[in-house]
Amino acid sequence: MNKKFQGKVIRGDGLGRKLGYPTANLNWPPKKRIPKGVFAVRVRVLKKNYPGVAVIGIPTVTDKKPKLEIHILDFDKMIYCQWLSAEIIKKIRNLKTYRSKKELIKMIHNDCRKAKKILINSAKQ
Repeated sequence: MNKKFQGKVIRGDGLGRKLGYPTANLNWPPKKRIPKGVFAVRVRVLKKNYPGVAVIGIPTVTDKKPKLEIHILDFDKMIYCQWLSAEIIKKIRNLKTYRSKKELIKMIHNDCRKAKKILINSAKQ
């Protein structure tokens, strides 16, 4: 797939952090053509590379406009206003809505596990 995108990290609504999976929300033009879904990504921020999971589109019932947010795996720095770039390695799944926060957290956990596996395998190639 190998589609790249970049943008400045902005404040979101904080739901990811409350669920234990903080995200870097990117300021990006909604007209820019980026595929929608959940993806394993390679992230570059603060002059370092990290594995991550990107959610692109309208991720929840309460959201009205598309978002581009990335959970950077094993990362806990505040990066508001920093420039971030990412490369999509592989799509994990399509977006869907959830009946409960518990169900959402379980799916995020599975997405992170799948992304790690995908990224490890892609590095071996």
